[in-house]
Amino acid sequence: MKAKSLHFSKGGDVQLIASEIGVKLQCVCDQIPPAYPCENEKVIFIGVHMNGKLPGAVDHFCKDLNPGRTKGVAFYVINNTGNTAGLDGIIETMKKNGVETVAAPLGVAVKSSLFKKGYPTEDDIKNVVEWATKVAQG
Repeated sequence: MKAKSLHFSKGGDVQLIASEIGVKLQCVCDQIPPAYPCENEKVIFIGVHMNGKLPGAVDHFCKDLNPGRTKGVAFYVINNTGNTAGLDGIIETMKKNGVETVAAPLGVAVKSSLFKKGYPTEDDIKNVVEWATKVAQG
């Protein structure tokens, strides 16, 4: 199956999950923007750490997607609450470009404090990988 597991975060918390998706689905795992452009992918998994606003690099990458690059995208979002707000605009833009969102965005609540960055737990990673596996099997 042609898939990619892409991620964007400043602290590396999303990379933990993206890497596990890559291992499980035997696909390339890379950061956004990826080293090599996407081409004829069945699905691109996009993991992002955000709180209501999609980071510029992810927004720009997603706006350039088209059916020649991927048939669909599946987002997962990491933040303190697991809220996926802020994706509606880019999902609509991708749809206009012919790229579908193949699953409802998945939110992952990762608690952090003022002085300590939170990271996904083993259960968080397992849950996202199971979700990605179901999406890939479509």
